[in-house]
Amino acid sequence: MGIVTTWDNRDKTTVRMEFESEWSWQDMENAIQATDNFMSSVTHQVDVIVDIEGANLPKDFMNAVKSLLANPQPRSNEGHRIVVGAGGVVKSAYSTIQKMFGDKVANREVMFASNLPEARGMLKQRRQA
Repeated sequence: MGIVTTWDNRDKTTVRMEFESEWSWQDMENAIQATDNFMSSVTHQVDVIVDIEGANLPKDFMNAVKSLLANPQPRSNEGHRIVVGAGGVVKSAYSTIQKMFGDKVANREVMFASNLPEARGMLKQRRQA
């Protein structure tokens, strides 16, 4: 299993996708499908934490992003998205993605956190706002 997808809490308000050091694009597709399944099992808002801390990114990362953005419609109950453990390369790539695919990622902000507790705190703060 290159990516483990699970509920992050008992209230089922957050799905966590945890990337292992080595993963494949098939693992990514499976994780996205699992996330969709989790989200469609409830009617309330569901946030997503993508934990890539310690994971290696494939060289063809930008090509895969194009594929992932082929269906840019957010799920009806999709909440906030936070990436944990992103280094400078990932943040720079996200900035490039925003410029290249602005219309496809509009209103789907991605936030960044250094670690899992920080990500959970960010979500708690946004839910209380």
